[in-house]
Amino acid sequence: MPPPPFGNGFCPEELNEVRIVLIGPAHPLRGGISQYNTSLARAFLSNGDDVLVISYSRQYPGIFFPGKTQEDLAGEAYLVEAEHLVDSVNPPSWSRTARRIAGFSPDLVLIQWWQPFFGPAVYGIIRILRKIHPVPVVLLCHNLLSHERRSFPFRTSIEGILARIGFRLADGFLVHSEQLGKELVRLAPGKPVMKIFHPLYDFYAEWDRVPEKSVHRELKILFFGKIRRYKGLDVLIEALGRLGPEVPFQAVFAGECYLPEAGFQARICELGLQDRITWMDRYIANQEIPGLFRSADVVVLPYLSASQSGVIPVAYQFEVPVIVSDVGGL
Repeated sequence: MPPPPFGNGFCPEELNEVRIVLIGPAHPLRGGISQYNTSLARAFLSNGDDVLVISYSRQYPGIFFPGKTQEDLAGEAYLVEAEHLVDSVNPPSWSRTARRIAGFSPDLVLIQWWQPFFGPAVYGIIRILRKIHPVPVVLLCHNLLSHERRSFPFRTSIEGILARIGFRLADGFLVHSEQLGKELVRLAPGKPVMKIFHPLYDFYAEWDRVPEKSVHRELKILFFGKIRRYKGLDVLIEALGRLGPEVPFQAVFAGECYLPEAGFQARICELGLQDRITWMDRYIANQEIPGLFRSADVVVLPYLSASQSGVIPVAYQFEVPVIVSDVGGL
């Protein structure tokens, strides 16, 4: 069965040599969504499409960002030409963005969605664009709502309102998991939704060096990504404590910690694991990722909740098996 049209009769199967606008983070903004957006832009460019990448001049106000920096400062960036126009909290920038899109005369606008905080900005851009250059607008949804929905009172309700605002004028949605598709039926009823395969990340090839095969006695375990409560690092620490001395292993926790680290470290010491765990509490630059994954025997995602995870296709890119919790779209 062919996929449903995404407004104005536009069908995803028609994505062949089009003029397309991609709205989402791009270098120097860091993180998986930025890498995804950049990879997508390069894929369209390699297909001979005309691509305009519009990124954020301000993604999050500093007060809302728990990490040390929003930028990739590693020096070796995965670059794509982008115009940094969207200020998430400045409505005049939404108007400027819409006018820039209209001047490009695209066949399709594709917006990366991963956080309801951007709902008003997305709505504002689409609303103005509708008036000056009607064009199908599709949201590619990595998440619908944030994972830590109960971190303050009424957060779930507030995020639901912001998401509905952002989804209101979209013509359709792309998702990578059935769970997100089912949630969209509730948040955006009547809108077409298509599930697509989450691609592998092929841009690490520049730094990838396949090591010579070696036999080591210790099991090499990798936990990768920002450490947030829903990712269940405490579950993994408890599991490692149960292995005992008869199972030799070395674990690496690689990613910036957004939680108080002292509690984790105390439990690691209580379980006697301090010599068996290496903690890299920082943003992991692109050039370090191939070595981390190539040296691992297994990647573990002990998530308490999830829609999906970009860590899995990274692991598959380096042919590393993955152990996940049976939650969400994992």
